[in-house]
Amino acid sequence: MADKKIEIEEDKTPDFPKRTNQLIALTALILAICATFSSLYAGANASKGILAQSQASDGWAYYQAKSIKEELYKMQLESLQVDPPDNVDPVKLSVLEQKYQQTIDRYDGEQAEIRKAANQKELERDHFLELNRGFAGALTYLQIAILLTSLAGLMKQIYFWYAGIAIGAFGIFNFVQTMSMV
Repeated sequence: MADKKIEIEEDKTPDFPKRTNQLIALTALILAICATFSSLYAGANASKGILAQSQASDGWAYYQAKSIKEELYKMQLESLQVDPPDNVDPVKLSVLEQKYQQTIDRYDGEQAEIRKAANQKELERDHFLELNRGFAGALTYLQIAILLTSLAGLMKQIYFWYAGIAIGAFGIFNFVQTMSMV
């Protein structure tokens, strides 16, 4: 039997320098660090947004409770004014009406403060959720960049690395831009 030489087709791509591989790995590391921070900030701001929403909801529930109490006092005052009891001293009745009116006025003032605080919590919620969207968007670009950079190292194709750098730069830009809103 004659020895048959099997020709193995060699990779026709130019040598992929070790230095390029190291730079790709370093790029992936930097992108991963940025993605980690972006993920942490996205999660933290989502939590803060949820907490602010909960506090706003609590504020509105408190506002409603004060409103119901105020309406009860208004109904009692109206009842005293429309159909006063026959056996009550008019002076005592007048004092009772004044107390009811003072309580109604106090509830009005408290409701204004509660409304202001609840509106402020809603503004905080909106701000935190906007930050969350910015950091989550940056994270998405950074993850895509990490995938492309990793693919460049595995397939030894430099253009994947360039694409990863470009998309990663955009993700880092989004991250920095969102950080400026904090």
